[in-house]
Amino acid sequence: MLRLIIALSKTSKLSIIHPLEKALLALGPIVICGFANNPIPLIINILVFILIHMISKNPMKIVVKFIFATTLFALLSSITFVFDYGIIYCSVILLKSISGGIGLAFIALTTPIDDILYFGSKNDGLRDVCDIAKSMERFLILIEDEYIVMNKSIKSRSGFNTFSLKVKNIGKMAGLLFINTMRRWTEIRDGINSRCYRGYMPYMEKKFDFSLKRFSCVLIYNFILICLIVCKI
Repeated sequence: MLRLIIALSKTSKLSIIHPLEKALLALGPIVICGFANNPIPLIINILVFILIHMISKNPMKIVVKFIFATTLFALLSSITFVFDYGIIYCSVILLKSISGGIGLAFIALTTPIDDILYFGSKNDGLRDVCDIAKSMERFLILIEDEYIVMNKSIKSRSGFNTFSLKVKNIGKMAGLLFINTMRRWTEIRDGINSRCYRGYMPYMEKKFDFSLKRFSCVLIYNFILICLIVCKI
């Protein structure tokens, strides 16, 4: 899944657009809609991003997985609020999670992580954070590969046929992944040091297409959302 998202972000036709524009478009509404108490701004944002995903030709299966993950978390964490605040309040929370998930899906599928780290590394205060994030990216890819191998090996041995086997084998798999996590990080650290790590990671310079018109449209859209929330429409 992680490899697929990285590959899709690098091959997206919007990958050439400046990351600042996409970050403001995706993350701005998440922050703004966090203050919404009515569903109208949230529904508008969801519909807008569905249109953007269709224009960008992003795979909707991946987008749905993002939405499902955020919505499931919100559903499980807000189920007790139904008795205290009512169904309308909980529906707003669910809409916020859908709005956030669809926004995160957009930036994940159109913006390679290296582009974000490249801009962050230009700041001395963020350079160490970017280096850690780059190391963690490689680390998570290795862990995901091990998870896929373990999951397939358990399935091939009918390890998920019954509920008791699922619980037992998932516990074993989680324990092995934790052990391998510690071992893999040591291997990554040794690999970095053996390549004469100089204290920072170099990032390939890349030219981006920055449009003042697009940037202005994004600011106007965020301003419209703010007006809808402030005016309580």
